[in-house]
Amino acid sequence: MERKIRLSQCMIVKNEEKNIQRALSWGKDIFWEQIVVDTGSTDNTVAMVKELGAALFSFSWIDDFAAAKNYAMAQAQGDWIAFLDADEYFSPEDTDKLLPILEEAEAAGYHAVMASWVQVDGSEDILSDKTGQGLNWQMTVKADGSRGMSLTGTQIRLFRNQPDLCYRGRVHEKLYLERGQLRIVDKSQELSILHTGYTPEELKEKNKAERNILLVKKELEDHPEDYKLMTYLGDAYFQEKKLEEAAGWYQKATRRLPENLREDSLMGALIFKHLLVIYTDLDQEKKLLSSYREGIRHFPKEADFDFLMGRFYAEKERWPEAAQYLQKALGQLERYGSDGISVLLARSLIEAWELLVVCHYENGNLEACVSSAVTLLKADPWRIDTLKTMLRAFKADEQRRKNAASPVQVLTFLQNFYDFRAEQTMAFVREAARAGEYEGLVKLL
Repeated sequence: MERKIRLSQCMIVKNEEKNIQRALSWGKDIFWEQIVVDTGSTDNTVAMVKELGAALFSFSWIDDFAAAKNYAMAQAQGDWIAFLDADEYFSPEDTDKLLPILEEAEAAGYHAVMASWVQVDGSEDILSDKTGQGLNWQMTVKADGSRGMSLTGTQIRLFRNQPDLCYRGRVHEKLYLERGQLRIVDKSQELSILHTGYTPEELKEKNKAERNILLVKKELEDHPEDYKLMTYLGDAYFQEKKLEEAAGWYQKATRRLPENLREDSLMGALIFKHLLVIYTDLDQEKKLLSSYREGIRHFPKEADFDFLMGRFYAEKERWPEAAQYLQKALGQLERYGSDGISVLLARSLIEAWELLVVCHYENGNLEACVSSAVTLLKADPWRIDTLKTMLRAFKADEQRRKNAASPVQVLTFLQNFYDFRAEQTMAFVREAARAGEYEGLVKLL
């Protein structure tokens, strides 16, 4: 059947010999044309593009991503454009959806399609947070059905090919419609752009942080009050582990936040999260507290702030303060759930409960220690550190109160979590009891 949509693939590249084969292969069967604009490669990228049959153009790099992308778009003759970087691609399943989605979007009068954006490694495994990028964490489900947490966001990379649709911005460039309102259909639940370029090796090899610092500073000269640009600059320094510089730019950004900032603003919340992480690493408690107070003023539903504060005080073994913040964090998450943007706590829920168990024990709040441990062990009975702490609490309570639970009663209580008919289970609980120096229970096991 004849295709209704002619889809042009566009990309700008420089020294992408490691990625260009995949970049020009993943969608070859659906693209009407493939356009590559080289901005000064010194490796084998250009030769490989020619060998793979894409149309090749050259553009002199002028420190302006929007200018380079707009030049690439000017070469396209298709009805729609897919503008992904060389280190980005769609899975085969999502590639098959592209043309039908674009046909539907065109029929409904949309200019562009929004897709989710997920950081993966080369084998599409979920990555841990090693980048310090201003993005989000979300639960992802891979093709094999496995689940994990991934660095993610949304991107607009599929759009109509029309003269008044173009990019603006030297770096962190955005798509704009010069006349009228840009109409975007959200397909982030159906399409995911997979990205590999934030692995530590890629960042070091391409020196992306230093490049972005230079470009954002140039952009700031034209827009000196733009808090988003200040945030991007903070992100770049944070990525380079230049914490003082990062904090300085994040602080400048906070002073220019709009008063009507939405409570679910991801960028705004991340500014304060990064400040809390930085001042924790620098051990600057006064600045930490100041950033926390300012953060909750803007984002009262955000539980991640309290989680980070609780973790800070737990590391210092200041158990009462740690418990207070952790309890508030968990309460916030339970109260607001998905209405908040507390993705860090959501992915660190086990850690938060484990810390709270320890805090309650160290504070002598044995009943709360056991209650918190029960919550965690119901979810995962094989958390041996949690079980050890809970058994220590039972032992301490037995020494403190005459009517405390006896070892026999504790053993009966543990049957809510463990099947003692299995020797493996018996050995596990025995190990925890010995580590907790709970001799009365050890004798029963």
